[in-house]
Amino acid sequence: MPMVNRLVAAYLVLLAVAVAVNFIVTPWYHPGGDEPFEVWEILDYFMAVGMVLALGYSYLEKRRVDADSSADVKSYLGANAAFYGTVAVFLLFFWNWFSFLSGEVRGNDNVADGQFWAVIDTLMPIVLGVVGCRLWRNSDA
Repeated sequence: MPMVNRLVAAYLVLLAVAVAVNFIVTPWYHPGGDEPFEVWEILDYFMAVGMVLALGYSYLEKRRVDADSSADVKSYLGANAAFYGTVAVFLLFFWNWFSFLSGEVRGNDNVADGQFWAVIDTLMPIVLGVVGCRLWRNSDA
């Protein structure tokens, strides 16, 4: 099981780096206007998998710390902050992504809110990176 945890942790950290780097460089390669964001459209599927994994692992970590009566305040706050931060980004991401996907199906590209993408793409690397690093560190235990 530690090997699976390490693989998931590496996926989350690499995805966090990919999202952060793509968020920074998008203005350099995207012409603007109504042109589709093809890289983001592909990356969204990897982000969806990453968010589901991060939510699951942060929930398990929260439950583990909550059940440990000897856990210190730092562990408790860290596990809860990681879980609730993941929940917030999870909800924002899937709400906006499903809005985008349903807009494409209906022929309306303006359903998803572009301002939310800026928030999501700023917070997601932090959340995925934190959960991935915590998972990597705890996979030895």
